[in-house]
Amino acid sequence: MKESDVYLQSCPECDTLVSIAKDLNNQTACCPNCHHILHSGGRWSLGRCSIIALSILILLPLALYFPLMHIDLLGVNLYASVWGGTWKMATSGFPYTAFMILFCSVIMPLAFALLVLALRFQKWIEYRPRYTLIFLTKAKQWVMLDVYLVALGVAAFKVREYAPLSFDLYIIPFLLVTLLTTLLFTKIDPKQLWNDFYPEYYALEPEHCTHSTHYTLCHVCEYTFDANIIDRKGQHRCPRCESNLDVSENIKLQRVWATLLAGIVMMIPANLLPISSTEFAGSTSADSLMSGVLLFISMGSYAVAVIVFVASILVPFSKVAIILYLLLAIHFRWKHSIHWQMKLLHYVHFVGRWSMLDLFVLALMMSLVERGQIISFSVGEAAFYFGAAVFLTMISSSNLDSKMLWDIHYGYQKQNQEASS
Repeated sequence: MKESDVYLQSCPECDTLVSIAKDLNNQTACCPNCHHILHSGGRWSLGRCSIIALSILILLPLALYFPLMHIDLLGVNLYASVWGGTWKMATSGFPYTAFMILFCSVIMPLAFALLVLALRFQKWIEYRPRYTLIFLTKAKQWVMLDVYLVALGVAAFKVREYAPLSFDLYIIPFLLVTLLTTLLFTKIDPKQLWNDFYPEYYALEPEHCTHSTHYTLCHVCEYTFDANIIDRKGQHRCPRCESNLDVSENIKLQRVWATLLAGIVMMIPANLLPISSTEFAGSTSADSLMSGVLLFISMGSYAVAVIVFVASILVPFSKVAIILYLLLAIHFRWKHSIHWQMKLLHYVHFVGRWSMLDLFVLALMMSLVERGQIISFSVGEAAFYFGAAVFLTMISSSNLDSKMLWDIHYGYQKQNQEASS
């Protein structure tokens, strides 16, 4: 293949400079070193993605405001909806916990669809959507409709012992919105959108590079360019998205440590205090995270008990342990398998959001069992601390730069080559 038919792309994960063919069509290009996907095939155009986003926007009011299921309690129907549970939680004295749920189940799904439509409009008026593209990239991990869908099933199992439960017709729009949002995630390509809106920033050509050229990768828009480009203030900035690239590794590590330690502090009351309390037939029972799992086991709902245990206990603790291990590996430069460390980091990125399952279940329960009825359900003090721990650990994992782990691996490789020579 000729040099004019390829361009150079620095891998966001291991910083390896890779030659990629310009015309890949629907093929996928991966880094030969760490197998990170550098170019995804099968992506849709912005026009097709905007149609999906418009469909989501039309269905969202039906999916979020109207009831998804209801119980028949002594002839009285009690309904559960996404908005209703959040509103009831906020008006019952838990506004901060309600905002966390509102943020992940209402605000961010709505914002993600609006961002895609805004990009389509900005392309039509030939506007440079720098901040729209940045927000679009960062918003994805906070859209949790798929987690809420699983929470619906868990809540249904939890209330069926009190009263007959039925799903309403509006569960269909909610299912459609969840499926369309997942489809939009897989088909929209922010990197390609950067290239479409900023065509003057051509890909790094091999013939224009020398051995003395130092390559820099922007961590925001994934643009590879010559590191000698400096702005007027003397800071290294991406010429395309203007992100500051002068943040040192020490500052990055401080951000990870700060959010991780804050998350660990929040996890202590989250696991010791009751996360919910239920009053039924004059008796009140308060459940912590672990006692809630044991309750499902006593009911014979083993599958639901496993789901709740994994999402509420196993995932948060394993996430903290893995981030702590990776930080110590960076600080003490441990010589461990880099591919194993990358698998652990990918695990943390994937499962972190699923810990919100418990809070979504609480919001649905607030809709189904109102205060003043024969069944009275209330959120416990642990709910806020649990939600804060989930948010903080997600921020912590997103700030952990994998290239610091690869630098240690490259250092040991260089030492081994020098020793062998």
